[in-house]
Amino acid sequence: MTVPMGSKLESKREQAKAKTRRALLKSALRLYSLQGAQGMSMNKIAKGAGIAQPSFYNHFESLDALQNELSAQLKDNYLSPMRLAWVNMLKDYDVLSEEQFNEQCQQCLTMIFDSAFQNIELFQHLLEDRPRFSATIENQSSLSNGLGNLVSEIQEEWTEIFIQGLQLSNRSAERSAVNLCVDMAAAQVHELILGCHQQRYSRAQAINTLSISFDALFANFLHGSNHSKS
Repeated sequence: MTVPMGSKLESKREQAKAKTRRALLKSALRLYSLQGAQGMSMNKIAKGAGIAQPSFYNHFESLDALQNELSAQLKDNYLSPMRLAWVNMLKDYDVLSEEQFNEQCQQCLTMIFDSAFQNIELFQHLLEDRPRFSATIENQSSLSNGLGNLVSEIQEEWTEIFIQGLQLSNRSAERSAVNLCVDMAAAQVHELILGCHQQRYSRAQAINTLSISFDALFANFLHGSNHSKS
């Protein structure tokens, strides 16, 4: 059975369009890693992908739409390999010895550090561009989409991971308490990743310190949560 010529042409067009779309996303990621939010212009992204700016609209309806898709991809790539490991560590907290917890925690933290150092420039710009609590409503609105809000979105995902781990260990806690725990942990992680990048200490030292800190943080939090035997 022969394939109609029109179908072959359509398939080639779709493949070419998908290739250009990927090139635009790659160009945007490269620009953001180098220049942060200031580098994110439609013209620069199109030029980096090897197309004319008007052709941008054949692939994305706006710059925000591109950033939202790139943000979703980055979040999924970051969280997917480590989500299960963190859930299981929280779920098994009661039965893990201190040594076992530290070993699992260090493995989980290593995944976070490895992910950050795959593109440390991107990591730095994401931290710099995240909305601040002191920002005006107008500024918060301008950063409500795309890469500027990625760090906040990832922390929301960490809250969900923490809640899932609590539920699997037959615990419950107020979301505000989980948010507080996640915010404290994230602040420590971010600070020590940057410290490693500035060569103030080694990655092994940072991860070991965080593991000890997390043991105390989780112990205080988990012992304060509602625990029910099934």
